[in-house]
Amino acid sequence: MHTIRFDGKKPGSADCEQEISLLAASTKAEVPLPHRCGGHARCGTCIVTIVDGSEYLSEMGVAESRVLKVLKAQPDQRLACQAWARGAVSCTY
Repeated sequence: MHTIRFDGKKPGSADCEQEISLLAASTKAEVPLPHRCGGHARCGTCIVTIVDGSEYLSEMGVAESRVLKVLKAQPDQRLACQAWARGAVSCTY
């Protein structure tokens, strides 16, 4: 089991038994993370900053890389709909 923690307007956390996207974990944690495109890496509204646990996240795919480049994101930022956690992760939104 691992815990995904969110810090922002409404902090929360979700205990997860298996790999899960940060977006799905935010829903489980009842954290209101925006996601206009429905989790398809098109809008960038679910961008989060990874504070701890980046080593437990899935590799960045082409679609996510493209959106983050357009957004001029920092190296520690990911799209919650595309980043899948396999261990404990903390992020801010």
